[in-house]
This record gives sequence, structure tokens and C-alpha cells, in this order.
Amino acid sequence: MPLFYFRTTDQEGFSAEDRGFEFEDEHAALLEAKVALAEMAADGLPQEPVSMIGVQVLNEDRVLLVEMRLVFETIPHSAGPSLS
Repeated sequence: MPLFYFRTTDQEGFSAEDRGFEFEDEHAALLEAKVALAEMAADGLPQEPVSMIGVQVLNEDRVLLVEMRLVFETIPHSAGPSLS
């Protein structure tokens, strides 16, 4: 089975992708990356200044295949004209 490496980004920065995980195929590795990202979000939503958590999936040659991100944005909207 092929090896895949995960590199994560959280409030602490990047993790190293030093340990490979065996998956049947790329699809299975991507499904596991989604689970890992959800678990990271369950541990706490991203905060400023980064405001993003993510998982990169690399193949056994350590070539980046995909990056998944969860971005937390606060988008202010005008409340309209003041009624005072």
C-alpha cells in the first residue's frame, strides 16, 4: 500500500510530515485528511492572527497532492443608518 504524509497547520504553525501512513489509495488518504481537519476544528476554531487550520496531503515522494483548509472569518456588515 502506498504511503502518504500529512502536514498540519494550526495556531502553532506547521507540523513536520516525518511519519508516513499507509492507505489503500489517494481517495482513502483524502478522506482521512478530512477527518483530521474536523478533529482539529473540534479542538478549537482558528484564531487571529492566522485564522486558519489546514492539512496538506503528500504522496510517498513527498509531493503535495492537496491542501484542505478551514478558515475562520469575521465579516462586519453595516447596520444601516443610525436611528438616533
